[in-house]
Amino acid sequence: MIFGKKFLVIVILFYFLVLFQTSFLIRFDFFSGQLFHWLGNLAFIGVLLLNFFENPREKSGILAAAWAGFLLDIFSSQLIGFYILVLIGLAIFIKIIVKQYVRSFTFY
Repeated sequence: MIFGKKFLVIVILFYFLVLFQTSFLIRFDFFSGQLFHWLGNLAFIGVLLLNFFENPREKSGILAAAWAGFLLDIFSSQLIGFYILVLIGLAIFIKIIVKQYVRSFTFY
């Protein structure tokens, strides 16, 4: 079941990550560069880690990427759909890389 406890935890976790990022971390100007904007993105890091450590056959990482992208789109001034496409693309890329090139993956 895809909308079980795991998905509910992912939804709540990414909501608080994006809320913390957009309300608190925006006050700190670390290196004022575009690269750190992506490195300081908690939702980006969360999607990256979730999809890397998840079984490549499961789809909850892609749904989490869509949810995190939706939340980032709502809380940002970018075009609606920008972060959704970026994060879903990242999730699919990681799934393909892990499925094809990682043979002995012991985390799932």
